[in-house]
Amino acid sequence: MSVKKLLNFVVLLLMGVAVVLFVYTLRTPVPCGKPLTYRIVHVDGRFGIVHAEFAAAVRKAAAVWGKPLSRELFREDPNGAIGISLVYDYRQETTQQLKQIHTRMSGTKESLEGMKTRYEGMKSEYERIRASLESDLNAYNARIHAFNREVESWNRQGGAPESQRSRLTAEKAELAAMGENLRVRQENARRMADELNGMVQSVNEVVGRQNQDVDQYRNVGSRLGGEFQEGYFKNKDGRQSITVYHYDNEARLVRLLVHEFGHALGLEHSSNTNAVMYRLNRSDAAELTADDIAALKSRCPAR
Repeated sequence: MSVKKLLNFVVLLLMGVAVVLFVYTLRTPVPCGKPLTYRIVHVDGRFGIVHAEFAAAVRKAAAVWGKPLSRELFREDPNGAIGISLVYDYRQETTQQLKQIHTRMSGTKESLEGMKTRYEGMKSEYERIRASLESDLNAYNARIHAFNREVESWNRQGGAPESQRSRLTAEKAELAAMGENLRVRQENARRMADELNGMVQSVNEVVGRQNQDVDQYRNVGSRLGGEFQEGYFKNKDGRQSITVYHYDNEARLVRLLVHEFGHALGLEHSSNTNAVMYRLNRSDAAELTADDIAALKSRCPAR
């Protein structure tokens, strides 16, 4: 082949490559050139949310990314390319169990604190009553001892004179009344002591239940591990999907969907812990941070 023919071949080859690249460019969509479409595929009723409520949350999340660019980036369509599903599995079930256990633990803790407060108050009152009773018993016993000694002394002398008998009779009656009063107070003190012992037993039973709840909370929580995936965007073989597995409330659901829509736009995870595109859902707020907006504008240049 001559040099001239070789040059002509190279020129034609380059022209062909240029045409192919031009056609490919025309056929390759510009990032964010037109809205990405989505559809709601499945909503599991065990989340306690109906289709319309979930669809409203999805629309809120879809609108978030369009605000910085003042244009629509996502659009709901019955034949949308991105299928969105709310799937109930062990993640949501486990967190609901943990909430129930935590609520029970909180109630047990409140009940326990109330029981301890009542116990401390009754114990303080019991100690005061016991100290007063002990003092009065000592005084009573001293008067009984003195009375008996005096009676024995008069008996050795042949009996108390008439002038002393009325006093001794009155003293005896007063001591009998004191003894009855002390007996009643002792009985009340014993009942209070029994009630205190019963309260201690009740406190120990509540503490036992609390420890069981703590163990159950730890065991149930171990099913989730330290971190778990609440949602997932998948793009495989031309099929795109967003699956939500777990959320606590509507605000966190919207934020989670904003995050997954970000992946649908082609955005990667951010290192900013406050960003919507951070790998963990750490907030209820669905507003984009400066880092999120910068990543969006880098991916979706202004028209």
